[in-house]
Amino acid sequence: MNPRALLLWVGAVLLLSLGSEDPVYRLLTLVAALLLLVRWRRPGVRLTPIVWWIGAACTLGILFNFVLSHTGQDVIATLPDWLPAIGGQLTVEGAAYGVDVALGLGACLLAAAALAAVIDSQELVDALPRQLQRTGAALGASLTLIPRLRQSFMAVREAQSMRGWRPRGPRSWRAVAVPSVLSAIEGSVLLAEAMEARGFGSGRRTPAWNWGWRKRDVLVAATSGMSLGLFSLALILGRVGGWQPYPQLQLPGIDWVPAAACLLLLVPGLIA
Repeated sequence: MNPRALLLWVGAVLLLSLGSEDPVYRLLTLVAALLLLVRWRRPGVRLTPIVWWIGAACTLGILFNFVLSHTGQDVIATLPDWLPAIGGQLTVEGAAYGVDVALGLGACLLAAAALAAVIDSQELVDALPRQLQRTGAALGASLTLIPRLRQSFMAVREAQSMRGWRPRGPRSWRAVAVPSVLSAIEGSVLLAEAMEARGFGSGRRTPAWNWGWRKRDVLVAATSGMSLGLFSLALILGRVGGWQPYPQLQLPGIDWVPAAACLLLLVPGLIA
């Protein structure tokens, strides 16, 4: 996929998932992001760890809102008041709002993950304007930090296991965590030295790729631009209504203009 078309699509997903609190719109953007990852991920990229970590983050968000928000009329259970922060009523409305927040968080995280799973970090840097080259280089390097940390963690854990290490509680994981972090930092230092040796920042950067705009790239960019325009228009006209489950849970309202903008984001994940 053309990196510029992908950047436009990611911007549209972020705007639509953050610009409204309606869970229906957020669910549509979440499905659109998941479809694009499944359809356009690079060969060799595994989606299971990405989905697992994002799902865990969303689940924690739901849990925190459920136990910390004590507002609402439909009470599920009541925790003792002597419990700090979590003591009080647990309501259906608190859980529903936690799900709404988790949908928006999941859509944003999946869209950001597409920048690393669909295109290379070098392609992302080359796609940015000349004025943002250094910013893009920093962003591209940061996107490779988590994969490097994961690879370092797996290698250190295997090496420690061969030496007889076995997990015996949280403290025992220091033998794996500390070398993994140090290895990731060493990799970042080596990357910085390699960039300096190649004259990074000494002159104009020459792109490594020259992308053409294929029909599907034009379609992705066009539908993303239309989605941005429709949703912006809906915001200006006040047709993107907010949704609050408090004080009593009610179904969210749906307007065809922002709904159409969300449906347009599904196109990249459906085209062949």
